[in-house]
Amino acid sequence: MKTVLLLGDSIRQNYEEYVKKNLEERANVIYPKDNGRFCQYTLRYLHEWIKALTKSKSEEISIVHFNCGLWDVLRLSNEEELFTDEEMYRILLHRIYKRIKFLCPNTSVIFALTTKVIEPGFGQGEAVARRYNADIKKYNEIAKRLFNDLNVEIDDLWTISANLPQEAYSDNVHFATAQGVEVLGKQVVNCLKKYL
Repeated sequence: MKTVLLLGDSIRQNYEEYVKKNLEERANVIYPKDNGRFCQYTLRYLHEWIKALTKSKSEEISIVHFNCGLWDVLRLSNEEELFTDEEMYRILLHRIYKRIKFLCPNTSVIFALTTKVIEPGFGQGEAVARRYNADIKKYNEIAKRLFNDLNVEIDDLWTISANLPQEAYSDNVHFATAQGVEVLGKQVVNCLKKYL
C-alpha cells in the first residue's frame, strides 16, 4: 500500500480526514497536525514532519500533495505589502519541491492551487488580516508556471472553490462545512487516485 503525505495550511486541515477515510483501502494517508502556514514555515518544518510521520527510515512516501499560498498573500492590517513577495514565493515553492525530492527521492509531487476567499478576510477594523482574490490568482499563476516547468501535476482547488456557494465557507477563508469538506476532499481524492 502506498503512503500519501498531505501538506499545507488550514485548507488541507479541512479535508485531510475526508481524504484519509476515502482512500483507506488504497493508501496510507498521513499528515502533520501542524498547520503548514506560509512557504518559509513549510520549508523549515518539512523534514521534521516527515521524520515524525514515518514509522521507520525504510518507509517510503509515494506521493506528496501540498499547498502553500493563503498565508503568503496575507496583507497585515497595517501594511499593503504581501507577507511573501512574488519572487520569493516562486523561489520558496521551488525550494520546497527540491526539499521534498531530497527527502523522498522516489515520490510523485502534486501542488494544490490556493482556494478562493470571501474578501477581505478576518477580523474587524485594525485586526483585519486581508486577502484578495486578485493576489491569489497572481500567485496561482506563479505556481503553475513553476510546476509546469518541473512536470508537477497541479490540483486546481482554485476552480473548485470558485464554483462553491458562500454557504460552503465556514468563514471568509475556510471550508469546514460538510459541503466544503466533501467537494474539496473529493477533488483531492480523485487527483490522488491516478497515482495509486
